Amino acid sequence: MESIDYEEIKPDDEIGKIINEEMSNDLSKQYIMIGKDRTVFTSLYLQYAEKIKSFEVYNDDVWVATYPKAGTTWTQEMVWLIANNLDFEGAKKSLGDRFPFLEISAQFDKKKLFEKQNLPIEDYKMNSIESAKSAQRPRFIKTHLPFSLLPEQLQNGTRSPKMICVIRNPKDSCVSFYHHGALLLGWQTSLEKFAKVFLADKSMYGSYWKHIFGYYNRRHYPNLLVIKYEDMKSNLPSVIKTVAQFLDKKINEEQIQLLCKHLSIESMKSNPAANLEEFTGMIRALNLVVKDGTFIRTGVVGKYKEELSPETINKFNEWIKENIRGTELENEDIFKI
Repeated sequence: MESIDYEEIKPDDEIGKIINEEMSNDLSKQYIMIGKDRTVFTSLYLQYAEKIKSFEVYNDDVWVATYPKAGTTWTQEMVWLIANNLDFEGAKKSLGDRFPFLEISAQFDKKKLFEKQNLPIEDYKMNSIESAKSAQRPRFIKTHLPFSLLPEQLQNGTRSPKMICVIRNPKDSCVSFYHHGALLLGWQTSLEKFAKVFLADKSMYGSYWKHIFGYYNRRHYPNLLVIKYEDMKSNLPSVIKTVAQFLDKKINEEQIQLLCKHLSIESMKSNPAANLEEFTGMIRALNLVVKDGTFIRTGVVGKYKEELSPETINKFNEWIKENIRGTELENEDIFKI
């Protein structure tokens, strides 16, 4: 196994102190930056890096790749149902089983979670990479990895499965990511402090921009579709048609309406197969949860205006302008919200 290029995030400055003192716990600790994009993970990633790199990809796979909290779960449910001819009965099975999360074992210590709950460790497949590998074909795989850390066969193009990347305004992604961390990862920090970590490219999965550009700049690849969360909110039927065409699936207007109803925020929040109620309950039992909440929240575009301070919003706006200047993302409306 080749050596892995990484460095620890130490409490040497304000950002490092927030991460080490307010975002670290028994489930997620010793954060590191890895690879050319300096992607942030816990040190658990080092145990799985080679397995992820050498993961065997099939051309009949379907991958959903997003930066965290860009509408991933929503997109997974939509994609799985379109690809499976609106099998609503089959969709009652947990989304995590239907659409495994490739690198979740490298994200935080679920083994420790099960041990603390005195649950049989055999009830949890510890290695999510193996779970994804053994999934029934055609496989549906979720990842938050940047393009630079995807399995080698995806990076070099020797395999070309269908890949759907979802992008979302970073201000809303940041707020949603914060609530996700407070609910599921035991973060004890504030939203304003987390925003500083996000703007410094040191939240889990690292730089928002390196992640986005890694996929967006390859959107001309015939096997890669880039969709926008905000388009899903404003015109879901249109996005459904686009995704169905990309997946070579026929879908009629009646089916589109059925799917839209199933994918409504009200339906998703009450859908136990998609909303991680059982897992959230396990986290609460560890007394790590800062506040009450649900995995699927409001989904409102521009919600950040109610939660971020005016000063932080201004910093975000300048940060966005700086990063999209001179790129084709300047023409994307989602960065003007």
